Amino acid sequence: MNEDGRRESPEPEDAGGRTKAEGLSSTDILLVGLRSLPLRKRRFLAGLVAAAVLVYLLSGIYVVQTDEIGVVVRFGRVVADDVPPGIHYRVPWPVDRAYRPKTAEIKKVLVGPGAAGRSTAGGLETLTGDTNVILVQVIIQYVISDPRRYLFVCEGPERLVEAASEEVTASVVGRMGVDALLTTEKLQAQALIKEGVQRVADDYGIGITIIGAYFQDISPPVEVAYAFRDVASAREDRSRLINEAEGYRNTIIPTTRGKAIRMVREAEGYRDERVERARGEAERFLSLLAEYSRGKEITASRIYIEKMEKILPRLKVYMVDRSGESGAANLRLILPK
Repeated sequence: MNEDGRRESPEPEDAGGRTKAEGLSSTDILLVGLRSLPLRKRRFLAGLVAAAVLVYLLSGIYVVQTDEIGVVVRFGRVVADDVPPGIHYRVPWPVDRAYRPKTAEIKKVLVGPGAAGRSTAGGLETLTGDTNVILVQVIIQYVISDPRRYLFVCEGPERLVEAASEEVTASVVGRMGVDALLTTEKLQAQALIKEGVQRVADDYGIGITIIGAYFQDISPPVEVAYAFRDVASAREDRSRLINEAEGYRNTIIPTTRGKAIRMVREAEGYRDERVERARGEAERFLSLLAEYSRGKEITASRIYIEKMEKILPRLKVYMVDRSGESGAANLRLILPK
């Protein structure tokens, strides 16, 4: 019976004994329910469904930036691996999925503090070729050269680069002495690390290009830091003294050579002057001798006159008046003091 006290009539049954409601599918029940709704509500629900479909379709739009390359995967298979920068469309999830790796970005991996393996807080603890223990920090820089391989060949390419960098660094440092590593062979070690990490990346085919490997820090362990500082100070003092000695040598040798050359030139000039003067005096003497041989009295008189002309101007002449009483003069008064 219903609320009005009237008895409800039973629903009609089909040949199998089921009612009509039990024989409808879920889609039919949904349609019957929608038809039973007022027209306004049905329009509102249709609008919601249309908006949801539109949002779902618009979700397939994606933007590839200027430093990115797009890779589109459809049901796990790559259908496009070189999508250029710009606005593009893909079938929305779960059909398609778009990846946008930054191929123009320089990525960095720090080998040393926080890295796995033999790294410590101060760096990678490595044994050098001359059996010294040092802490090394290396920065590896790389770019993505093949986005498809970078995304799908290796699950964690960054970890692979880090592990390869650590092993290659230990191998390179283990073949060099600590003195050479700190001074002359540092650039060579960086080049060898770069080549070694690139070789490992090519062997695994992870689609990256190593563009640089640089030592950020090379330092001894804390336990022997003071001894290394003393050795470094002694090495610097030795280099400074050698440079000062070479500078002094480079200064004094040219100066001494210049003085020697000047003294030789002066001696040669003095020699030439004395020789020319002696030669001139000899020629003059010979010419006088020839003249004297032709006329001895005339030549002797001429020579005497020439000498007197040179001597007399330097003489002092004193006039003595002898007209006095005794007719004698005291010559001591005119002698030089």
